[in-house]
Amino acid sequence: MSAKIVLPWFLMFSVNFCGLHAQNSSTITLGSSITAGTNASWHSPSGDFAFGFYSISGGLYLVGVWFDKIPERTLVWSANRDSPAEAGSTIQLTAGQLLLTYSNGTQQSINSGGAPASLGLMQDDGNFVLRDVNSSTVWRSFSFPTDTLLPGQALLSLQALYSNAKGTTDYSTGDIRLQMQYDGNLVLSTYHFSEPGYWWTGTTDIGSTEKNASLVFNQTAFMYLVNSTGQIIFSLTRNIPNPVEDYYHRATIDDHGNFQQYVYHKRNGSRWTRVWRALEDPCLVTSLCGVNGMCTSVDNETISCGCIPGHTNLDPSDLNLGCRPETPVNYCIGPSMRNFTVEVIDNADFPSEDNGELAKIENVDLEGCKNAVMEDCYTLAASLEFSTCYKKRMPLLKARKSASSIGIKALIKVPMKLTNADAIGVGFREFTFQELYRATNGFSKILGRGSSAKVYRGLLSLKGAHIEIAVKKLEKETGKSQNEFMTELKIIGRTHHKNLVRLVGFCVENDQQLLVYELMANGPLSRSLFGEEDKRPSWFQRAEMALGIARGLLYLHEECETQIIHCDIKPQNVLLDENYTAKIADFGLSKLLNKDQTRTDTNVRGTMGYLAPEWLKHAPITAKVDVFSYGVMLLEIICCRRHIEVSRVEEESEVDDLLLSEWIISCIVSGKLEMVVGHDADVLSDFKRFERMAMVGLWCICPDPTLRPSMKKVVQMLEGTMEVGVPPLLHYHQL
Repeated sequence: MSAKIVLPWFLMFSVNFCGLHAQNSSTITLGSSITAGTNASWHSPSGDFAFGFYSISGGLYLVGVWFDKIPERTLVWSANRDSPAEAGSTIQLTAGQLLLTYSNGTQQSINSGGAPASLGLMQDDGNFVLRDVNSSTVWRSFSFPTDTLLPGQALLSLQALYSNAKGTTDYSTGDIRLQMQYDGNLVLSTYHFSEPGYWWTGTTDIGSTEKNASLVFNQTAFMYLVNSTGQIIFSLTRNIPNPVEDYYHRATIDDHGNFQQYVYHKRNGSRWTRVWRALEDPCLVTSLCGVNGMCTSVDNETISCGCIPGHTNLDPSDLNLGCRPETPVNYCIGPSMRNFTVEVIDNADFPSEDNGELAKIENVDLEGCKNAVMEDCYTLAASLEFSTCYKKRMPLLKARKSASSIGIKALIKVPMKLTNADAIGVGFREFTFQELYRATNGFSKILGRGSSAKVYRGLLSLKGAHIEIAVKKLEKETGKSQNEFMTELKIIGRTHHKNLVRLVGFCVENDQQLLVYELMANGPLSRSLFGEEDKRPSWFQRAEMALGIARGLLYLHEECETQIIHCDIKPQNVLLDENYTAKIADFGLSKLLNKDQTRTDTNVRGTMGYLAPEWLKHAPITAKVDVFSYGVMLLEIICCRRHIEVSRVEEESEVDDLLLSEWIISCIVSGKLEMVVGHDADVLSDFKRFERMAMVGLWCICPDPTLRPSMKKVVQMLEGTMEVGVPPLLHYHQL
């Protein structure tokens, strides 16, 4: 950690407002346009950078900024990384907007929501800016980074860089995030897993002045963290070749999850050369090789992905996707528990993490660690480091064999032969009906009920520990209960996410079918949201809940082995744990799709008020039905009000007040959105986030499913890494 240094005030402002004093450059005037496929672009005065359509694989194009004088023409920013354009698409500065028009006529405003622009500038620092008639900057690419920072650019509090998706030809948003947290900590994480991060600066809780910290990449190509008063609290970069101006510089988060700084000699360079990286061991990245994959690196530079023993690749053509058990075995059920061996791999380990740690046993040798793995049915693997045995459970996200694991031994359970176990996941406990009968005191305390099941509270004693559970008992007279039961087993057995309710076990005995979940101490979101006013979650809790639910849905839609459409998203099906973390529950109505499927035909499912219009039209169903339901629920969460309130109908309220969405729209159109907030001081102090979330909700409930955003875009808009723009519903009401 370096000593604290106070930056001069002029340096602080040069970082945050460098768009206001850029070098002279040719201007892009109103009416100027570029067409994809013509090789035309707008250049900076020096020619170092270009703005335009950047060609990627498949004959597609990204609207972006790139280094233009070097053979690699390295991309540093893009506006449409998740929706590439085809040849014939155009980018035009018109009517105050930088407008991308796709070849099919669909349009995207790159600077939507800001003041009208009169001219554009591609600057020599790589920043593309738009200015108004008074030459004031109204928008700049530096404020919306993708995966790269350039000298003169800063990553402000709560901003983030996102890697490209795995694979050198895929520029879409990937799973790795570098975020400048509000508490002053810079963190690398695989953001859809619940682990807190695999690399961080450790600059949290240094003092109140560390709030609103920023990552600065200054004009001399050094990177460091500064607090709100300009003090340097952490230095990243170590050695930069001189003279600095003879090199191009960039800092990038790559698709392998490392944040690295590179230089390229302007006259004699032939490639980008790394001068700094966050991780010296590339195999430390969480889930770099997928769940149950093993990362191998012999030189701490290149990596290869394989599987831990007893597992095989999910997709042999893509080894990064992870692995599945060759022989699914429930190690906690009867004789099969001993039907395995423990395999030992030298110079390999599973780095410690809160998500996967069961326990550690000290002062043991290899045999002692082996016995600990064999005797605990919930333990799948372990690391033996010196004389300490670290027991691991599912999912295994960081198995590695690299320079960092020399001298450590990895121990893994491997089934000795095939069994007839259902392929519904490893590590679940199959209970007898009598066990669950005793645990629930004869199914005496009901937590809730639905159309085909009742949920009971229970208490299990496992290895001397008491675990509170929720037991879902399907009604045998319900014709579809068997299908729903098997669906829930198959779905939940393949999912691992912080915002999904965890399945502890199950019971199939005679005509009884039961599911055993972790108990969610604070019950359904609906009870907290619409209950007594003084017991409702705070605004900040609600904002985190909304984002967590969105991340959970993103996982179901795009990050599972099999795409999952929930089909019944509503506050009653979101449960809150003891920390008020929101978790999606009730997969009984879900639809599983193969990776190459995007639509499915099905009977109407879900709950009125949250149903997408296409359900009622008997149109083919896509994941956009969940997006619609989420949008309705998002508006309910931020307003603490049901979408339709019977009391308002009985009181013959104003029409705009009957439907929550209509009320919000009318308030936005009239410029009085604050009316929705009332006197909530917390919301008023964070009103921009409230406004952004309201607009996201309106995007989600668009009647046309093709105009609704994906859950990936919803998450990005909620996080503030993607501009929200004006929802179509507002256009309809303004016509």
